[in-house]
Amino acid sequence: MDSDAYEQLKLELFGYVKKAITEVLAEKKAADNSDWIALEEAKKLLPYKSKTSWQKFRDTGIVKFTKARKGRNIMYSRKSIIEYLNNNKIGF
Repeated sequence: MDSDAYEQLKLELFGYVKKAITEVLAEKKAADNSDWIALEEAKKLLPYKSKTSWQKFRDTGIVKFTKARKGRNIMYSRKSIIEYLNNNKIGF
């Protein structure tokens, strides 16, 4: 393979890799900006493990949530969890 063809191939490959990385980062950013998250993700933000604690958060309105009409999937509002954390932080 001559050097011009090799350089052209490298540039083409670089273009494909750059496009793929850009798409993955855009998908990740969209997912990070989504307000509704599953319980597993919510537990990473607010580390209460018991179902009773999360039920209390829902019952008292501390954390906003939504539930599909059919099914058991409950989604939590990322913004309301962060708001709760900010409102209950202790100064250092």
